[in-house]
Amino acid sequence: FLLTPGVVLNKTPTIHKENLKPLPVAHGVVDTCMECGFCESACPSGHVTLTPRQRIVVTREVSRLDASGTPAAQAKAAEMRQLYDYQVLDTCAADGMCAEKCPVNINTGRMVKDLRAKMTAPDSASSRAASVFSNNFGLVMGSVPLLLNTVDRVHGVIGTSAMSAIAGAVGPFVGLHWNPYIAKGASKMQEQPALAPNQEKKQVVYFATCVSRAMGPARGDSESASIHDKTMSVLAKAGYEVVLPEDLSNACCGLIFDSRGLPAPGQEQAAKLEESLMKASQGGKLPILCDTSPCLMRVKETFADATLKANMFEPTEFVVKFLLDRLALDKKEESIAVHVPCSSKKMKKDAYFEQIARACAKKVTMSPVPCCGMAGDRGLRYPEISGGGVASAVVAPPGAAVVHEEGQQSSTTAWSEVNGSCSEGFSTSRTCEISLSNQTGRHFKSIMYLVDRCASPIKA
Repeated sequence: FLLTPGVVLNKTPTIHKENLKPLPVAHGVVDTCMECGFCESACPSGHVTLTPRQRIVVTREVSRLDASGTPAAQAKAAEMRQLYDYQVLDTCAADGMCAEKCPVNINTGRMVKDLRAKMTAPDSASSRAASVFSNNFGLVMGSVPLLLNTVDRVHGVIGTSAMSAIAGAVGPFVGLHWNPYIAKGASKMQEQPALAPNQEKKQVVYFATCVSRAMGPARGDSESASIHDKTMSVLAKAGYEVVLPEDLSNACCGLIFDSRGLPAPGQEQAAKLEESLMKASQGGKLPILCDTSPCLMRVKETFADATLKANMFEPTEFVVKFLLDRLALDKKEESIAVHVPCSSKKMKKDAYFEQIARACAKKVTMSPVPCCGMAGDRGLRYPEISGGGVASAVVAPPGAAVVHEEGQQSSTTAWSEVNGSCSEGFSTSRTCEISLSNQTGRHFKSIMYLVDRCASPIKA
């Protein structure tokens, strides 16, 4: 008995294969999951519906019940499916941060996107609508600034309290939920300002993403210019002549379609964008600046040409690698917050954010939020996953915020303190910035605003 009979010593030669936890085959992306739960701390929706581990467990159980074939199992599977769409598919941000915590790199978000696609028939109303949208992308996106400005004017006339009450009643019917930090419409792209004198002129292809072309700052923000205006200004100070891709108004990486389970129009958009950027960059010879991190990760995952992908950069990496030797950055800000989006975390760009922020501000608070839950516009359709007034990963993230203050050792603080300690926040994803603003009460915007504010040309 000291050797625990049946465990250490056993007469059954196949005991190592018996009494194991069942792990039924459910989906190729997640079938190697051992359900350890390491992924759960990175998920923005676990407080509302399910964590990545739980999504996998539920999917496996439905698969097991389907395979059993008994009437009782079929009835149970049907009952679970009634809850499945919202619990598993609708409220998943599908950002893939779960894979960053997973010992075997399982991306539950990828499974969710695949399942969304399988549930969307090619001849369905949503597929047909997506095809019309994709074929008229520039026209549709061109109307977004007008819509956003109209909403903002109404907000300005009736005030935040009345707007919140009306939006709260209307939101469930239109499928989008308003908050006070919804962006105004972006201004139209203008010609680049004159390049700084006494600088060796260089060229860069600037891919202003559709979200940057559509969304400007929010009401109450100290800034009024759009992201592309600030990016053009920074590049001019550094002596970089901007090359814009042809037909930019129709350009899209396809993420807006892929995340909804509509991969076909997403792939078509990505293919057209790759062709356009190849031409603009002279076959990948010129560097390409993409002003939105999630879009950059999307094209790096979908583009075919390796040279083109290697020469594409999100804002912080481009500033550090190409501009810092041509710009002087002054510490003009007292205390700011910085959030690294999921895509930039996955691409390992964290250090670039910190380097730029610490060059521009005396005190920098680095966000510990693993994922803001916005996931494009999903956080507007399901605001509960991007905060929703509950203890989400946005409001109460797992871990403290790291604070870097000039002349002092780095320290930590609660993320909830950002409202009182920081004047504003910076990131590289406009929709994520809306979520962070709404939860912290501080305006978040592109880090290119910070760079433009603090940068001046260095004479050659």
